[in-house]
Amino acid sequence: MQKRFLKYCESIGLNPDVKVLVAVSAGLDSMALLHLFRLSGFSVQVAHCNFNLRGEESDGDEVFVKEICAKHDISIHTKHFDTEDYANSNSISIQMAARELRYTWFEELRSAFDLDYTATAHHQDDQIETLLINLSRGTGLKGMRGILPQQGTLIRPLLFTDRPALETWMHHHDFIFREDSSNASVKYARNKLRHQVIPTLKELNPSLSKTYQENAERFGSASENLAFFYEKQRAVLILKKEGAHHIVLSELLKHPSPMDVLFYFIDPFGFNDWDAIENLIHAESGKVVSSTTHELLKDRDVFVLREKQKEVQQSFHITEDQKHLSDPISVGFSVQEAKGFNPNRGPGCAVLDFDKIQFPLVLRRWQKGDVFKPLGMQGKKKVSDFFIDQKMSLFEKENVWLLCSSGEIVWIVGHRIDERFKLVETTQKVYLVQLNGA
Repeated sequence: MQKRFLKYCESIGLNPDVKVLVAVSAGLDSMALLHLFRLSGFSVQVAHCNFNLRGEESDGDEVFVKEICAKHDISIHTKHFDTEDYANSNSISIQMAARELRYTWFEELRSAFDLDYTATAHHQDDQIETLLINLSRGTGLKGMRGILPQQGTLIRPLLFTDRPALETWMHHHDFIFREDSSNASVKYARNKLRHQVIPTLKELNPSLSKTYQENAERFGSASENLAFFYEKQRAVLILKKEGAHHIVLSELLKHPSPMDVLFYFIDPFGFNDWDAIENLIHAESGKVVSSTTHELLKDRDVFVLREKQKEVQQSFHITEDQKHLSDPISVGFSVQEAKGFNPNRGPGCAVLDFDKIQFPLVLRRWQKGDVFKPLGMQGKKKVSDFFIDQKMSLFEKENVWLLCSSGEIVWIVGHRIDERFKLVETTQKVYLVQLNGA
C-alpha cells in the first residue's frame, strides 16, 4: 500500500519535500491517509473540524485525533463550527455548509502556515458516488471527470485505491480509527448510494471502483482535449468590445452542437438555466438570460456577455467652474477662446458654444421619449431611434449618458452633439467636454 501511495503521489507531482495539511476526521479513510503520509516521511500538519452535529461523538472524534497527533508529534489545528446556523443563514444543506466551512478554513490554515497542499482522503469508492450523483442530477463531460487528483493546492492522494484495501491495510498495522455513526444512515444521497446501489453494481462488476476511476480519468482526458480544441476557436467565436464579450452566433452555429460550445465558454460565469439559454439562440434580439453575476444578451447576430452592472445614481450636476467629473464616467471640462480653435475632434469630445449653455449642466441616463436634434439635421429625432440607427445593443444603450442644459440634450456622450449647441461664426467661447482617454 505504501509503495503504491508513493508512486501515486509521484504521478500527481508530489515529492517528499512538500509540506502538507492533512484533513483528518477520525474515520478510517483520513486516518489511513495520515499514517501513509507519516510513514512515507512527508512533513504534515493536521486539520480537524468539529461541526457540532453529533454531540459527544463529535467531541470524542476531536479528542481521538488530538491523541494520535500527540503520540506521533504532529502539529494539529482544530476548530468548532456552528454548522446548522451557517446552513440556515445561507439557505443551504448541512452537507454543503460543512463543505464550505471546512474548505475555507483549510485554505486559511494552509496559507497561514506556508504549506504546499491540503490533502483529503477521497478514494475510488468516493469517486463512484460522485459520478453517480452527477449523473443522477444531470451533468456534462466536465461533471464526469468526478473527483480530480489535484485542483490547485487541493490534492486527493488516495484515488489509487478503495475503502476495502484501506481497511485491510489499517487492520494489518493495528491502526485504530473511529466510525462515524451518521455513515450508516441512508438519509443522505451518498449513503443511500453507498449502502443500497453500489453493492448491487459491484455484484455485476467486482472491480467497479477501479473501473469508475479509470472512466473518470478517460472523461478527464476527453474534457482536456475538447478544451484544447475549443480554445483554438476562441479568437473566432468571441470578440471583446467595450468591456463585454461578443459571441458570434454565425460561428457558433457552425458546430454540430452549438449548445455544448456555448456551455464551455459561459459555464465559468454561473449560468445554469440551460433551457433558457438554448431558447435564446432562436429568440428575438433583446432577450436576456442572467446568472447571479452575469448577463447574456441576444443582440442580432451575437450573444453579448457582461458582468451585471451596479446600480448608480441617475443624474449628476456640473457647475460652470467644474473642471472634471470622475463618477459615473471620467470627463474633463474646459473653456477656450473660439478664435484659432480647431474644432476637429473625435466622438469622445463635444465641442459646444459656451454662450448657448446654461449651468448647472446635468449628466443623466437616457429615458424613453427623449428627443434631440442630431448635428447636421434640421428636425428632431428620438434618442431611441438614434440608437437603432447606430445598431446599439441593449447593454450599450444602458451605458449611454446624456449631457443636458435646461432640459435639452446637448450631447449623447461619446456619440453625437445637438445641432443647436454647435459652433457658429459668431461663437466667442468654446466649451470643450472630453471623455478621458479620448
